[in-house]
Amino acid sequence: MTNSLYFYQDQILKGSKSAPLAPSPRMLLVRHGAVSVNGKRLGEMDAVYAGSEIVIAGEADWSMIWRWELEPTGSAPYLLGGAEIYSIQRLAREITSLDMSSGSKWLFRLDRIKMAAGRVTDPHVHPGPGIRCLLEGTFSAEQKSETVTQRLPGDPWWEIGPDEVVARAAPTMRTRFMRGMILPAQFSDGSETVKWLDTKNPPPSDNWTLFVDQVVTV
Repeated sequence: MTNSLYFYQDQILKGSKSAPLAPSPRMLLVRHGAVSVNGKRLGEMDAVYAGSEIVIAGEADWSMIWRWELEPTGSAPYLLGGAEIYSIQRLAREITSLDMSSGSKWLFRLDRIKMAAGRVTDPHVHPGPGIRCLLEGTFSAEQKSETVTQRLPGDPWWEIGPDEVVARAAPTMRTRFMRGMILPAQFSDGSETVKWLDTKNPPPSDNWTLFVDQVVTV
């Protein structure tokens, strides 16, 4: 049995309350508006790991949630149900680059990358895969597994991890995107994951922001 990473987008109106969402290794980011998760209020760009059963309620006129979940491959979608709620699965990919044997521990990470206008990264790799989603700007990348054509805000994409990547930001404004990644547990010390294969053009020190780290058992 393999595992897959799933990415969802949920929209919820003020006063709406979801049906309980079953436990799952899960990261949540409030992209717009405000919601409460099991009674805890989260505002725009707040993030949380929520692995237990959860109920989400709308606190703003209109809110959008981005949600990453780690589940066995082929699992039924964990859509958010309830009145005045719209939930869709945007992307799902099987994790093939890691040996995720039963009972093993892994780091589930949510972070953010910022790229300056016109930046083209040096070739690089990561120790684990993830689903990214664009916050602002544009993004494209070359990699062996999946070439990423121009993405616009709200668009997700997959990076397998060990494949060499060269990424390109928007030409006239900064680009920022979120990453939900599955990594070896050794990175739970809060260290960055990128391994540069050529460092002629290193990024500035403030290009990376860690939101949430959580060690999970599969």
